[in-house]
Amino acid sequence: MSSKLMQCDACSMWEVKDTAGASGCYKCEKCIQVQLLKDRVGELEKQVDDLRFIRETESFLDKSFSKIVTPKALEERRWVTVRKGGKHGMQRSPGVVPLVNRFTHVEAAGTEDGISLSGGLACKTKRAVEPKPKRPKSGNAIVVGDSIVRGTDRGFCGNRRDSRMVCCLPGARIQDVTDRVQTILKGEGEQPEVVVHVGTNDVGKKEMNFLQRDFRELGKMLKSRTSRVVISGLLPVPRAGESRNREIRDLNVWLRNWCRGQGFRFLDHWDLFWSKGELYKRDGLHLNRWGTSILAGRFATATRMVLN
Repeated sequence: MSSKLMQCDACSMWEVKDTAGASGCYKCEKCIQVQLLKDRVGELEKQVDDLRFIRETESFLDKSFSKIVTPKALEERRWVTVRKGGKHGMQRSPGVVPLVNRFTHVEAAGTEDGISLSGGLACKTKRAVEPKPKRPKSGNAIVVGDSIVRGTDRGFCGNRRDSRMVCCLPGARIQDVTDRVQTILKGEGEQPEVVVHVGTNDVGKKEMNFLQRDFRELGKMLKSRTSRVVISGLLPVPRAGESRNREIRDLNVWLRNWCRGQGFRFLDHWDLFWSKGELYKRDGLHLNRWGTSILAGRFATATRMVLN
C-alpha cells in the first residue's frame, strides 16, 4: 500500500496519508475533531439559551401566580383538622355566597335612557358603555397573531393591562395582519413593542416565494409604525405530516435571516415545542393551557429584551 504527502485544506499542515483514502479535498484528523467540537459547542449554546428562556418563563409565571393568590386569600380558607382514624380528610368550612341583583344598575340606566325593560322600546335608546382606560403614550406592548395566541393575554399582560394587549385574529393569514396592523396599533402611542405571530394558516397553501413576499410587505408596514418588532417563529404542528413541518421549519430559517437584515428580533420556539404533544390540545394544532402559558412567558421575555 503506497502513501502520499497530503496538505490539509483547513490548517495547511502536511500529513502522510494512504493513497487509498485520499481525495481531492483533504482534512486532517485534528481539524475534523475541532470542527466536531465547534458544532457541539454551538448546539450546547443553543440549549443553554432555550433553558434560560424556560427559566425566565417559569419565574415570570410564578410571580404572576403569587400576585393572584395573595396571603390574605389563603388565610380566609379555614380548615378543620380531623383526628387519626376519622373517615374524612381535611374539610373546608362552608362559605357564604352573597346574593345580589346584577340587573339593578341596568334597570336604572334603562329608566334614565328611556329603555323599557318590560318589553317595549321608547324613542331614546342610548346605550350605557363604561369608558375604556386610556392607553399610555409610550411603553405599550401588543401581541398580534392568529388563533395560536389565544389565551396568552393572562401571562403576557398580567397586571399591566393598561399598557399591554393581545389581539387574536382567528384564521388570520399574513396578508390579513398586514391589512389591519395600522388600525390595531392606532392609539398605542410612540414606538410600541409589537410581537407578530402569523403564518401557520399560510403554509401549505402558498409557495415559499409568495410567503416571503407577504412577510416583506408586513415588515414594511410594521417599520412605518415602530422600530420595536419581534417576529415569532411558527410552531410545529403535531397533526401535520413531515412535509408540512419541514416547510414550517424552512420558513423559520428564512425568517431568522430576514429579521436580522430588517433589525427585527426573531423568537424561535421550535425546540421547545417539537415532539411535545403534551403542550397541544387534541386537535394537534392549538396549544393547551400549559403550552399557552409557555408561549405567553416567551412573549413577555422577548418584549423586555427589546425594550432593554
